[in-house]
Amino acid sequence: MWLIAEYQPVTLFSFRSGIATSSGAKTLFLPTPFAIRTALLDAAIRTNGLAAGAAAFAWIKKLSIAVRGPERIVVTNLFTKILKPTRKKESEHRMDRTIAFREYAQLEGSLALAFGVPRDTDIMELSALLRQINYFGKRGSFFQLVTAPHTAKKLPEGFVEMDGVYIKDTMIRARGTEAFVLGIMQMMDDWGENLTFEKIDIHTDKKIELIKDRVRKGVLIPYRLVRSSKGFSYYERV
Repeated sequence: MWLIAEYQPVTLFSFRSGIATSSGAKTLFLPTPFAIRTALLDAAIRTNGLAAGAAAFAWIKKLSIAVRGPERIVVTNLFTKILKPTRKKESEHRMDRTIAFREYAQLEGSLALAFGVPRDTDIMELSALLRQINYFGKRGSFFQLVTAPHTAKKLPEGFVEMDGVYIKDTMIRARGTEAFVLGIMQMMDDWGENLTFEKIDIHTDKKIELIKDRVRKGVLIPYRLVRSSKGFSYYERV
């Protein structure tokens, strides 16, 4: 069973790739599975309290996630002035002025998320949490739920499973006999098998370790570059 929720972007989308530096913050086109799962967990804790977080974490971790991106994406490339902590020990100022590269994506069309729901997962609870999510990625990247989440017996056409075809450690991984997806590869983070609620809980001292708790996968998303210049890049969904 799949539970599908459709969101409409109402602001520019920005989500720095995990392999990019803070000075060269290239954005992803879509929210990562890590961000989607964490948004669900955040909604569960805000609704039912921190005590219910561990139980919610357990079933959110089991969800399969698929995404159908908007029809068109325009990425704006720009340089902006920022403040960074100074590295000069004898400086009178704690912050230095510098410039950094930033990207912001204009998503034209809706963003649809599909969740493969195990039998022991409460669909009504998941549906209620999806109604409370209003942003993905960087704070200010707001989304509005378009219609109430609905169920489907099979994954509709146009969705890309985030655990379907991906590249990890230079090897192509795929479940079953799925066809290879044509498009652009982007590095997506997801919850790792070793991640526990204690590590993701901000009230504890335990830290999330890369590779073990936070895994990275090169997911192929179906987009092609149509036009570009020094200020923007225009992509269309294949």
